[in-house]
Amino acid sequence: MAGIGFELRKILQEDRLLSLAKVYGYSAILSSGPWVISIVAILLVGFINIANYGSDSETYRFQVVITYAIALASSLIITGILQLPFTRYIADLIYNNREDEILPSYFGAIFISWFLGLVIITPLYIWVFDSQSAVFIIGVIATFLALCGVWISSILAASLKYYNGVVLAYLVSYALIVLISIFYGDSVEKLIYTFFLGNTVLFIILMTLIIKSYNSSIFIKIDFFLAKNFYWTLAIAGLSYNLGAWVDKIIFWYHPSTGYAVIGKLHASIVYDMPIFLAYLSILPAMAIFFYRLESDFAEKYDLYYGSVRNGGTLQTIRKYRNDMVEVVRYALHEILMIQGVVDIIIVLTAPSIFEFLNIPRLYIGLLYVLIVGAMLQVAFMSVLAILYYLDRKKVAMWLCIAFFVTNTLLTFVSIQMGPAMFGYGYTVSLLLVFTASLIVIRDEMDRLDYETFMLQ
Repeated sequence: MAGIGFELRKILQEDRLLSLAKVYGYSAILSSGPWVISIVAILLVGFINIANYGSDSETYRFQVVITYAIALASSLIITGILQLPFTRYIADLIYNNREDEILPSYFGAIFISWFLGLVIITPLYIWVFDSQSAVFIIGVIATFLALCGVWISSILAASLKYYNGVVLAYLVSYALIVLISIFYGDSVEKLIYTFFLGNTVLFIILMTLIIKSYNSSIFIKIDFFLAKNFYWTLAIAGLSYNLGAWVDKIIFWYHPSTGYAVIGKLHASIVYDMPIFLAYLSILPAMAIFFYRLESDFAEKYDLYYGSVRNGGTLQTIRKYRNDMVEVVRYALHEILMIQGVVDIIIVLTAPSIFEFLNIPRLYIGLLYVLIVGAMLQVAFMSVLAILYYLDRKKVAMWLCIAFFVTNTLLTFVSIQMGPAMFGYGYTVSLLLVFTASLIVIRDEMDRLDYETFMLQ
């Protein structure tokens, strides 16, 4: 991913008034990509649909169906397991000058995600939507597969030099979804197929950019998924982290006191959904900072450190580059917390107006305040995890992700039992615990980096 960091740095060297805004704008889209943009598109579709068809429209059912599809495709089943091992395998190919294997490995990842997705999701959706038509079920399955393709493609496409094309692909595809929904949004089936169409367009554009970037003499390879090549610690870490990120929502959806049925066997929570959605939107600035600092500043210092180690640099030089990495980590975390703190203060001051505009009871403003702190801690925790992955500390990262999943599960249940005043504290406190633990871990790892680099290799 360092390549895209260097490309973004070139924009800053243009020394124009909007250079900084462009850099962080690209970083925000490349880092959060389809996750945030798709959620924004869903919200816009909702506003437009209600304006066109009134409050009795199918909008909310569509939003719930797509939210579950995003959760299943991007996190819990497919990408949660494949994302980190696939990324690491691609990095290994680049390091070993085997770039001709990247494209067939990409097609292999798509094939595996679609095969596993069909096997798992088809009976699940038939059971969940047992009262819906075949057209509806086919639409949600197709949307799920399209999202799987988008997320696998985004992993690779975000690192390409065609970052302008990647950003434009996201914006055009989801703008297409919003535009079509204006004219053909009078049923939940039409809305689902519209979302499927937009994501299919996005998938085709991203695939075209990837094919354009890599050459290969073979079509498909699944070597990275074979037992001898598959990074199981990374797979468990990715699955655990994504389960941890979604488990509080799932608990609120299906707990008798906070959730209710919307369509088929899918539930939602009127108490929790909108505040957590707003909290996640608030972290876009922090995501942009994290992406740029990691893929530009830290990647450069990382490369200098290990380049010096491989090329026989002096101990003084090696330690200098190690200290530079430490300073980048400190500065990045400080900048994330500082900028996000300013954003959170603005949200606190404007929350009453936002809730009034969205017609949300002001009773839930306190929950929003708790969740925006939790979302800020989640970005900071994710930043530390990314550093650990860079340093190849796979096992410790895996245990931190498992701890996040377990603590969020337990504390969310406890918070619900304690009553509405404690809603959201399970999510936020769990992240406070694992983020604090991750800081202790990364400090220890950086202190021991020289020793482990030379003595344990």
